[in-house]
Amino acid sequence: MAETFGHNLRKNAVGVLVGAGAAYLLYNAFKSGGGQLKECAGKVKKLKKTQNPEQLNRLFEQLEEKNSTCDRAALLCEIRQYLELCEHTEVTFMPAQIGIIAAMLEDEDVVVTTNCFQVLNSLAGNFSNQKEMQKCIPRIIYFTAQSACLEQQIAGLGLISTLALCSGNHPEILKGIPEYLRILQTARYSGRVSMIITRILFSLSTNRGLAYVLLNSKVEPAFLHLFNPFVNKDIIYQLLAFVSNLNESLKSENSSCVQWEYNEESLYVLLFSSDSPLLNKLLPLMNHNDTRVKSTAVSIVSKLV
Repeated sequence: MAETFGHNLRKNAVGVLVGAGAAYLLYNAFKSGGGQLKECAGKVKKLKKTQNPEQLNRLFEQLEEKNSTCDRAALLCEIRQYLELCEHTEVTFMPAQIGIIAAMLEDEDVVVTTNCFQVLNSLAGNFSNQKEMQKCIPRIIYFTAQSACLEQQIAGLGLISTLALCSGNHPEILKGIPEYLRILQTARYSGRVSMIITRILFSLSTNRGLAYVLLNSKVEPAFLHLFNPFVNKDIIYQLLAFVSNLNESLKSENSSCVQWEYNEESLYVLLFSSDSPLLNKLLPLMNHNDTRVKSTAVSIVSKLV
């Protein structure tokens, strides 16, 4: 089941990302001048050739040699399309190849780093690549959080969301909770950012073994502003599912045997303390037009009161 899921995930994600990445590459080249646009356009057209493992190795050899930003970005596009053309097989990268892509996240050019995130996201669809990618998670979180470019940040968060589907990655991904919450609270201009982050939070909340660490994470009171009937219904639903999972973890037999201590600025205090404003935020959602939101809000309230 995991293999089928990984295959479908990669198949769906890569097709979208390759087209978007190529268009983004050309757009960036256009801003830099017509000559560069023509050069990059020629490189992107190479992506339609038949792919094979030997060609992939050549692409990586070229990637290590190229100094031009346009060359690196175009080669990353070719690698992404290699993954697309091999959609009926499981593509496993060598550890060194994954390391090359991850190291390029330090590149100063936003097109290169965005393409790096997207290549890694395509690879993450094959769970056999994730053991090596796990070593890259701190770097992925850092460069995602530091990005001032929306598209780059979305690509980075999308990669983290894919990695979060594997519970073995949760301990490392959990270390980025302060950054995810910070971005979420300032991401009102982008529903895409909020959607991806709430998906990450939901995935982490399914791991009861990490519930205490998650609940003790520092969060601003503004987090509760997201529990608003006017917020996108899918974002609200994922937030409610996140809260529901945390509440279930608190009530689980393992948790009830231990007297945990939480810091005053923690997620636990904000959501589940005796004077938490969460209940007041949930009451309007009990009349929400979306049945998923409504039923989940009702369920949480019934367990909190």
